[in-house]
Amino acid sequence: MQTSREFFDYDFTSTLFPMETCRFLIGNGAVEIEAHIQRCLSKADEDKAYQFLAQTRVYASKPRNHLRRTVKLDPVSEFFLYDIVFRNRSKFRKPFHNDKKHFGYRFEDGKPIPATASYTGYKKAVVAYAAQFDHSLSFDVASYFNGIYHHDIVAWFANLGVDMDDVNALGTYLRQSNSGRSIDCWPQGMYPAKMVGSDFLRFIEQHHGIKSSAVVRFMDDFVLYSADQDKLTEDFYLIQKLLGQKGLTVNPGKTVAGGVVAAQVEDDIDEVKANLLAKRRKAALLAYLDDFEAALEEIQMTEEELAYLRDLLKSPHLEEEDAELVLSLFRDHPEEVQPHLAHFATSFPHLAKNIWSFCKHIEDKDFIGEMIAAAASYGGLQEYQLFWFAWVLQDYAMGTEYAPEIISKLYNHPNASIISKAKILEIPDNRFGLVEMRDEHLVAGRSDWLAWASAVGHRGLLPVSRNHKLEYFANSSPMNHLIKTIVSGA
Repeated sequence: MQTSREFFDYDFTSTLFPMETCRFLIGNGAVEIEAHIQRCLSKADEDKAYQFLAQTRVYASKPRNHLRRTVKLDPVSEFFLYDIVFRNRSKFRKPFHNDKKHFGYRFEDGKPIPATASYTGYKKAVVAYAAQFDHSLSFDVASYFNGIYHHDIVAWFANLGVDMDDVNALGTYLRQSNSGRSIDCWPQGMYPAKMVGSDFLRFIEQHHGIKSSAVVRFMDDFVLYSADQDKLTEDFYLIQKLLGQKGLTVNPGKTVAGGVVAAQVEDDIDEVKANLLAKRRKAALLAYLDDFEAALEEIQMTEEELAYLRDLLKSPHLEEEDAELVLSLFRDHPEEVQPHLAHFATSFPHLAKNIWSFCKHIEDKDFIGEMIAAAASYGGLQEYQLFWFAWVLQDYAMGTEYAPEIISKLYNHPNASIISKAKILEIPDNRFGLVEMRDEHLVAGRSDWLAWASAVGHRGLLPVSRNHKLEYFANSSPMNHLIKTIVSGA
């Protein structure tokens, strides 16, 4: 991996709210965006109109109807974050101590370490230390990313030894992109943001006062090990005080003495399900490593395992984790899952992206269109579902008779957000009234996601049809002018 753009492309579909607008602009205008960023950082009088924009709040769905509050970065801010972390990737180093270490996000051998590989290493360490020590204590940080203080991030970055121009640039970005607020400033779901979040907490396991024999951490999930329970207690008090200095706290509901809930072998489920869970983890890792043939081999199932999944589908009260298991492993048998997809789509918001991924394996695109059209009628859909259903529309249903119905239902849904609407507007199709919808935002003198996505959505029009509209759009802000320049030159 040689460039920041490659880093962005590598991570694109792994993010929470990937926008084609960002991919198109970064792919076709990285040089122009870099020049724009320099003007945002400039103190020259002629650059006063240039600055990082305040970011758009979004809510990603989590299991059991919980929401993850974060932001969707605009194309300039998104490229800035990938670029500044990529250029300083060598500063994110391995743990210094064999028994007090963190697993997570950094570069190794010139490439980002896949998250699945890091988590596998973490779980192996947890199992090994559990066999070695009688006592353990696991906990995590409450609302970690939302609670990091922006001045602490800048100070941490400076302490890495990076160039002060980059330190000051990060400080400017954090201040302007969050409208001056000092917390709730760090985005989630992006590899560079995870790299920062993972490395930021290494001061805990490196602290001289830690007495536990072993400390392992994955992002903000800690496990302490010792033969002496009192040492664990002393360390727990110390760690809470150290976190408190950064305005962070431990989550009481996830503090477990004597075991690690997330890493325990599933001894309360039957052997078949345990084998299926193991296959899902291995297949996900291999796919993440782009070894797709090995991944396909990994999910080849026995007749007993297939029967187990079929029984799950027959259950009238299917749990969310079982639905996720089906979507992950039953991809060679999509016809058996299809009757249940509409139920999954409306009942399990967290699985919206899984449904988009599963649709790759369904040959009947009319079925996909009908299913999404029906799901879009449900009034309780959340932003994350509306966004990923728009991706399903773009990738699999634009050629079906259901496309105009889906566009209308998703765009006009009572829970539609700026980002879920922008996802519709950026689809490079000129049918079904999309051109007129985009024109409405382009000539309104606005500079926001609806206008930016509309400009990029017009990329499929002939220059004679789009350029005069983009000229009016470009007059509203430096960001609009940047986007117009890239779209017109692509």
